Amino acid sequence: MKEKKNNQVNAQQEINLKLFFRKIYKNKMFFMASIGLFVLLALIYIAVATPIYEVSTSVLIDSKGRNRVLGDSEYVEGGVSLIEMEKNLYNEIGILKSFSLIRQTIEDLSFDVSYYTKSFLSSEEEKYGYFPFEVFLDRSKPQLYGVPFEIELLSDDSYRLNIEGDEFGVSNPLNGSVRDVERSFDFSGEYKFGDTVEHEYFTFTLNRPEYSVNDEDFDGDDLSFVINNIEGVTKNYMGKLEADNIDIQASIFKIVSSGPIVSKEVDFLKKLTQNYVQNELSSRTEIAAGKEAFIRNQLRVISDSLNKFEVKLEAFKRDKKAVDLGATASNALDQTNNLQVEAAKIKMNINYYNSIIRSVKSNRNKDEFIMPSGIGLEDPMINQNILALKELYAERSRKKFYVTSNNEEMTILNGQIKESTELLLNNLRSAVRSSQAALGGITSQLSNIDEQISSLPTREIQLLNIERQNTLYENLYKYLSQELAKTGIARAESTSDTRILDEARMVGNGPVAPQKSLLLALAVVLGMLIPLGWMIFFSPDDTIENVQQVMANSDMPIIASIVHYDNEPKKKRELVVPFLDFDIEKWVRKIKGSEKLFDFVDQNFKPAESDSEVALWKLKESFRDLSTNLKLVNSADKGVIGITSILPEEGKTYSAINLGITLAEAGKKTIIIDADLRNPSLVKGVRKIKGKGLSNYLMGELSSLNEVIHSHEKVKNLKFIPSEIVDGNVHELLSSDKMKSVVEKLKQEYDYVILDTPAVGLVSDFLLLLDVMDINLFVVRRNISKVEFLEDLENLIPRDKKKKSYIIFNDALKEDHKYGYEAKYGLNKEKQLVDKSFSV
Repeated sequence: MKEKKNNQVNAQQEINLKLFFRKIYKNKMFFMASIGLFVLLALIYIAVATPIYEVSTSVLIDSKGRNRVLGDSEYVEGGVSLIEMEKNLYNEIGILKSFSLIRQTIEDLSFDVSYYTKSFLSSEEEKYGYFPFEVFLDRSKPQLYGVPFEIELLSDDSYRLNIEGDEFGVSNPLNGSVRDVERSFDFSGEYKFGDTVEHEYFTFTLNRPEYSVNDEDFDGDDLSFVINNIEGVTKNYMGKLEADNIDIQASIFKIVSSGPIVSKEVDFLKKLTQNYVQNELSSRTEIAAGKEAFIRNQLRVISDSLNKFEVKLEAFKRDKKAVDLGATASNALDQTNNLQVEAAKIKMNINYYNSIIRSVKSNRNKDEFIMPSGIGLEDPMINQNILALKELYAERSRKKFYVTSNNEEMTILNGQIKESTELLLNNLRSAVRSSQAALGGITSQLSNIDEQISSLPTREIQLLNIERQNTLYENLYKYLSQELAKTGIARAESTSDTRILDEARMVGNGPVAPQKSLLLALAVVLGMLIPLGWMIFFSPDDTIENVQQVMANSDMPIIASIVHYDNEPKKKRELVVPFLDFDIEKWVRKIKGSEKLFDFVDQNFKPAESDSEVALWKLKESFRDLSTNLKLVNSADKGVIGITSILPEEGKTYSAINLGITLAEAGKKTIIIDADLRNPSLVKGVRKIKGKGLSNYLMGELSSLNEVIHSHEKVKNLKFIPSEIVDGNVHELLSSDKMKSVVEKLKQEYDYVILDTPAVGLVSDFLLLLDVMDINLFVVRRNISKVEFLEDLENLIPRDKKKKSYIIFNDALKEDHKYGYEAKYGLNKEKQLVDKSFSV
């Protein structure tokens, strides 16, 4: 089976842009209507859409976290080494966009309550910052979501509350869930400002704002407020909040939010950044407070021990009259002082680690991670483990609002928390073992010194031991006092490692949405795409528009292109007026006999060359071209020519008549036979030849063939045989021996016998006459014929007949034939005859 060629693109075929733009021009009204409709819709949307404004702020983050290290104080040398880690900037972005931080901001600003006004002429509009009342929710009680609370101001201190709804949600403050209620709800009542309005579905208080509000500003407006689920509001802000560093090498972050009310978004970003900074300071304070509590507890124990040994040393010196130690005892005391202090510090660290281990174990099964009281370690790995565990707990707390406890994500997260907890405990135990090993080394050194001390006199040994203990506690007390002072100074510093560079403000001079120019451009594009889509998928785009389509989709040669010719009568005289525009004939009728007027016309107006004459010349030349090409493919310059088309209205009869006229004018004896016995169209006024056509002869109603042969009135070498509609079996008549004998007889008498046959796409009459034809001509007409007809046409013709088959491209435009130039080589004034049918 032959493949369709119209779906293939060969290397030599070019895109016909002229054809494409011609189709667009042909459907220009459709394009204009579609574009106009979409532009109108865009303008309506721009008029009714709520404008969205963009607000931004920027913050600078010290990625080294120097201000976050509590001991790194500008006032105190040294440090207590609390979380000495470099910040991960991407983690800071995550913190800024975290659910917990945004929710905290929403709660602080009470954004879960929205205020609205509505008037008779305007739609509902959200208000912020200036309203006759403020709502204070009791979030520990259930609240009603998604239903407007309508407020009618009765006086300066009273109002009426009306609530109506069919579908709404009610919160459960115990677990944070919301249950949907589908039933009619109606509530109303009068209250005073400041009174608590309590119901099983809601609890709130309405107060007058602290700032001055003129109630007349809201005259004629319906006032209302809506309580929103704080989880939903938080998710909404999480979705639209953007935070990113301005450059890959910079630690400056730009935070952007958008909404219909600029001041509301400005307040949100201000509060968000304030909470972000404050949370970091609070975290540092919490860390410092934990260490301070531990140091104070140690100081209390050491202080008691120090007082006891000071009293004991004084009593020993007084009773034993021992004031000075010997040289050996003094050396031993100097050696043991530093070792004992170091051993005491190690013991303190061991207690420190053990307290953290107990804290982690006691909180490992709780919903939230509680910071261990002993936080503030010098081991960066343990600090990193604690921070990672805290983030995992925060992530689990956030996901509880989205997924269930047995969800796969929650299961994975619980597993990560368990692994991180075990890792932290293992690192703490390793730190304890390392400290114990270091303590063992110091203890061994102290044992060696004790052996030297044992050789001293008893009184010196006793005094040495008492002074050694007293010095130990004194040094520890000084050390812890210094650490306590450093921690207190660092905690008192309010400097954060995050600094707000630009206060929140609106971006640009107007709303970022709807974008008028973009919407109008999009409307124009969509307005063009719809007609283009229609042209591609629904429009009969397989209609043949030019001769290139025929050549690309058929192997059958094109023997000629017949020029488009409009034979509508035109004005014989066109007056070209360079500067005036008026009706000459009207003025002639008004001013009869005025020679001056006719002189003016003769001097200033000239007849234009007749366009119809030029068009007729081109048409005749195209038929002469057809007759010339017939001679090239038929060297005998005579024979039987069959002309048909796929469907009616493609110009087969028109081509047959004018080809016959052209051949006859060239001196060839030509006869045209109307072989369309179903719908004859060769002549007009068939009534004049009734009973004298081909069908009458074939059915035996006439005895002589000459009775059906008629002469052309104007062309002497041209004759024709008309026909009438046959009610009987057409196939039998056309395939009869009598029909064949008619053709054979006329071939002997005429140079050319032209058979005007029925459309081959409808009936098979043409195929019955193939054997008597020498040349087959198939008419393909622009804007009528289809590309798919060409394939059908080739499938209808037997293989051995294809070499005699050619295509006539009818109704071609000037660019599709060689007579397309405005100028021509000469113009014969001979009489030009072109007709669609004979007139008898």
